[in-house]
Formats: sequence, structure tokens, C-alpha cells
Amino acid sequence: MDNHQSEVKQAKVVEDPRLSLTQFSRYHGSTLKGRQRILLDSKYPGDYIPKYYNIARKIITGTFSANFNDYDLYFEEFRRQATILKKEALAFPSNTDDYKNRYLSAGALEALIRMADKLTRVLDRYVLNTNSKRAAIMVNGVKISSKADMQLFDLAAEQIGLLRFNFSQSRLKTNEADLALKVLMSYAKETDGKSLAPKHCLLIDIHSGNILTAKDNRLIESVLLDSCSEIGQIWKAL
Repeated sequence: MDNHQSEVKQAKVVEDPRLSLTQFSRYHGSTLKGRQRILLDSKYPGDYIPKYYNIARKIITGTFSANFNDYDLYFEEFRRQATILKKEALAFPSNTDDYKNRYLSAGALEALIRMADKLTRVLDRYVLNTNSKRAAIMVNGVKISSKADMQLFDLAAEQIGLLRFNFSQSRLKTNEADLALKVLMSYAKETDGKSLAPKHCLLIDIHSGNILTAKDNRLIESVLLDSCSEIGQIWKAL
């Protein structure tokens, strides 16, 4: 009798609809096949989650939260960190997360430097603080992660807005930025009672170099609710 028995690993199953903010915001603009893939990846998540821009996100939010008066210091720091990350990446095989996280994070920092003129206008208007709180909101039975990267305050220390970075190099899908910002605004309203003005809720699309503001209108509200209803129905059959 063979005493060596192979272990069968049980697939992880998320019973109730739950999506990351990125997955949810991409859902509406995806093809039917793309939508199914998003839901399958959410319901049956693997153990491996690639981390390609974690380093950049931490450096950027930490640096901006210092609120320097001399804005050139931000971009000098980003340039310095990008150089360090590229050198560190060479120590790892190019097909590993250790390499990709460093190399792609360096590219994101360099892209942010090219946005210096646009970003200066944002820095002039707000005091920026890193948002470290884990957050999620329920919409029509679907749980959506709702963590902004930074909170935006006025000089009286009142939060008046929020900011989210998009690091993906792929083109934003239809309503992707609007839905992401709508979810974040809804969370702020639901948990803190803050009705943030759309003009103060920003998504920085790093690789396109665009700074997008929220659209808080009936169309986006309808897309949000309809998408969650559809997700809830499909989820049960997956």
C-alpha cells in the first residue's frame, strides 16, 4: 500500500459578491467575456496576487503627505527613488514580482515627474494626507473595496476631497474613472457623512498623464446600481 498520498488543495470560494475597486470599476466597460472573467477571478481568487506598483503607491502617498512648500522637492525625491528602484530590479529575474514591482514602480514615478505642471495645480489647492484605512461599501448586495489613496483637506483641516491613483498602463474603460470615484464618494458619505464636491474628487491616471474629476450625476448612479444588481444575479450561477 502506498503511504504517499497527494494532497488535493481546495479552491477558495467567495460566497457573497465582493470585488476590489479596480475590478468593479472595469466591469461596466468590459465585454461579456471580460465581465465573466472579472467575476470568476473575484469569486474564485487564487493564492497569487501580482504586486506591480505597490512600491510606487507607497512612495508617492508618503511623499505627498509631507506637504512641502517647495514642490520641486517632490519630483526630486521621485527621480531619486526611480533610480534606486531600477538598480535594485537588476538583482532579480525579469519574470518575478520582485523585478516587476521595482521596475514598473520606477516607470510610474518617472511618469509622475512628467505630470509636474499639472500636479502643482493640485498641490496648490489642498493639504494631502495618506489614507491608511481599509474600507468597503455595500451596494445592492455587492461589497466593493472603497479605499482612496489620499484624503484632501483645506487649510482649516476639513476634508473636502479625495484622490485615487491609477497605475495601469491599459486605457481606461467606459465610465471606469467615474465609477471608481462614485464608489469612493459614496463611502465618504455613508461612513463620515461627508458630501464631497465632485470637483474635489480626483483620479490621477499616471500613464496617460490625465487628472480626472468625479461625475456625480444620475447616469453614474444608475450604472453603479445596475452593475451591482447584475453582478449579484450572475454571481450565484458561477
